[in-house]
Amino acid sequence: MKILKPRRSMRRLGLVAALALALGAVSATPALAHSRLLSSTPGKGQSAESVTEVKLVFSDKISMAKVVVKDAQNKTYQAGEAERSGATVTQKLTGPLPAGSYTVAYRVVGEDGHPIESDDVTFTATAGEAAAPAPSAGGVGAEQQTGDAATANEQPLKLDQQQAAEKEDSGSGMVLWVLIVAGLLVGVGIGAAIVFRAKRKHQAATGSE
Repeated sequence: MKILKPRRSMRRLGLVAALALALGAVSATPALAHSRLLSSTPGKGQSAESVTEVKLVFSDKISMAKVVVKDAQNKTYQAGEAERSGATVTQKLTGPLPAGSYTVAYRVVGEDGHPIESDDVTFTATAGEAAAPAPSAGGVGAEQQTGDAATANEQPLKLDQQQAAEKEDSGSGMVLWVLIVAGLLVGVGIGAAIVFRAKRKHQAATGSE
């Protein structure tokens, strides 16, 4: 009986030690779990159009953040300081990025005070379609227009041409009518003069007899 007591005591000590180690491991886990990057916008290795900002989402709340966005020639495009909102860090850019490959380098500090930094976020910006040049006044642009735009621009010009042609036709018709009336009046006058002279000759001949 005396031999079993030390064995039981050893077992109890072993159980207590195991429990202590387990509790220590559980309590140490939060301290060892540093902030890490969960996702980004644009995403790693993805392509995107009209990129005007970069967003980084971490596993914990961020207390300090520094973000640099650069192209293949190391030209940077960030505008101002990075904005923090909980676990999300947003870096505004100078404008829509030109087409090309970009790298996002960041250094952040989580709630545990441990800084983490990396430049493993890369993405590709694709340029959008160039805007068509606006037509100048009067509907005539520097380049030849086709389709509905050309038709819409030509309609007022065709209407002006038709109105001008109608005015010319009406003016020509009026001139023609004036000439015709004048000709008739001249013809009537000549006829009246011939008749009047004939009558005078007849009267003179009759009187002389």
